[in-house]
Amino acid sequence: MLKHVICATAVAYATAVTSVSAAQIKLVQDEAYAPYMGVENGQATGIWAEFIAEALTRVDGDYDVVVEALPWSRAVNLVETGQAHGLVGTYFRPDSRPWLGTYSTSPVIEKVSVYCREGVAQSDWAYPDDFAGLTFGNNAGFGSPGKAFFEMVDAGSITLQEAQTTEQNLKKLEKGRIDCYVQEQLAAEMVINEKGIAGVVRVLDTSAEAAHIGFRADWQDEESQEFIADFNAALQSMMDDGTVAEIVSRTVGG
Repeated sequence: MLKHVICATAVAYATAVTSVSAAQIKLVQDEAYAPYMGVENGQATGIWAEFIAEALTRVDGDYDVVVEALPWSRAVNLVETGQAHGLVGTYFRPDSRPWLGTYSTSPVIEKVSVYCREGVAQSDWAYPDDFAGLTFGNNAGFGSPGKAFFEMVDAGSITLQEAQTTEQNLKKLEKGRIDCYVQEQLAAEMVINEKGIAGVVRVLDTSAEAAHIGFRADWQDEESQEFIADFNAALQSMMDDGTVAEIVSRTVGG
């Protein structure tokens, strides 16, 4: 069997079966989280797709790996329900995602920030407590705002509206349909610059999050352990020799 990555669109899931082939390792990523994850012409794209493709050229074993891009909430569901082996680009969330058991080496640290309409919030506010009473946007299924934030949502202190993409949320913010939005800084700034989003300011940073591939907790056979060990070794070698930094620089354009 040859080492390779097969990239497919979310359309393929219309006929997806409820389980995955034992011989095939299926990884799923977001289709609208540039520059980290995306889809173009039916192929998974972005920084993570580049990481995976390069890592598979360095692993010792021969693995049949599929990478598919689709809406994040759908990707999360497929891993949770056993229809995929790994969730690409996830943060470490053992409380909200107990069905993930093993995490890959993290090649990137993402800085998460709060963006608001001008005049809505102050940089010296405590997050999330001082944002009570405001309406926030969020990418559907994203845990970026953090546990304390979602506890305030559940308590009714913060109103939450979810959309599928970063661009949709930032446009809602620009139009005054939401007050604030929590997102990874590079992902948000790229959209703000490319789309000319106006009247939106980065108020403060909330956290720095390590991003991983999270593998299903019940995927514990011999192949899984061999693959994860080989993949982690490949990722580490990419970090050590500067390949990770080169991929990030190339993908974001310098």
